[in-house]
Amino acid sequence: MRKKIYYSAGVLCLVLSALILLNTNILPHKLTNSAFTENTDSTYKEYYHVGFPMPKNSLRRGTVYLPLYSMREEHHLWQITIPFAMQDAEVTEHDEYFEVSAEKESLRIYRFIDLVEYESFHRNKTTPIDDSAALEIAENFLHDFLSHKKPYDTKVIREDNEIKASFTQHLAALPNAAFPTEITMDACGNIMRAAHFFFDYEAIGSADIISVRTALSRLPRDHEDRIGLKGYDLVYGFEDSVLVPVYRFYGECPDGILFEYHIGALKFY
Repeated sequence: MRKKIYYSAGVLCLVLSALILLNTNILPHKLTNSAFTENTDSTYKEYYHVGFPMPKNSLRRGTVYLPLYSMREEHHLWQITIPFAMQDAEVTEHDEYFEVSAEKESLRIYRFIDLVEYESFHRNKTTPIDDSAALEIAENFLHDFLSHKKPYDTKVIREDNEIKASFTQHLAALPNAAFPTEITMDACGNIMRAAHFFFDYEAIGSADIISVRTALSRLPRDHEDRIGLKGYDLVYGFEDSVLVPVYRFYGECPDGILFEYHIGALKFY
């Protein structure tokens, strides 16, 4: 009989304790929710017109990556020059890079950063091409000479008499906008220049990703006229010597000037 009384009293104490915790909002999940509450301030609408939908992020967490830098000496150059058939070309040594020169083309291979720059003066093609043909030429050059692997995002831009094709490789499901490969041609598809980063990366941490609305609330408000935002991308940007996910907002100012701004996408970075 005494055991039943103790048992009933214990159950009653547990029920009362639970009710007290619920009413005082100090349950562990309450603490967690309040600690991770995002800024829902919507006063950014006074400074920005948002012309795009804001779905929830499909990616909940983001990873921070450290680019792994290499130190390169002259005997390492052959690994890069073989596809270009420039093994017997003249090599000029500079403080920051090696320059490999052959007839009408050259390579600049950097010592302390994984970057190669190519320049060509061959002008064999004489017929103007459209964007799809330019992209095909650039992709063939990318695969044949720079050993760039898919997946990547592509973009073609025409400026004056030049065509620029950019290739943004994916890193952990996000485009690595910090280090794109860019190939520049003339209007006929003759390749003039190329710049290619080939870093390896090391993951050094991860954190939750903020919502688009929270990122919008962190945009600068040092302007009077309302800026029209046309869209956003979630990409990798280069900040404080590491790669971090960022929201890249883009649009147009009232005076017609293009607007672009990056907001860090991680809660605790």
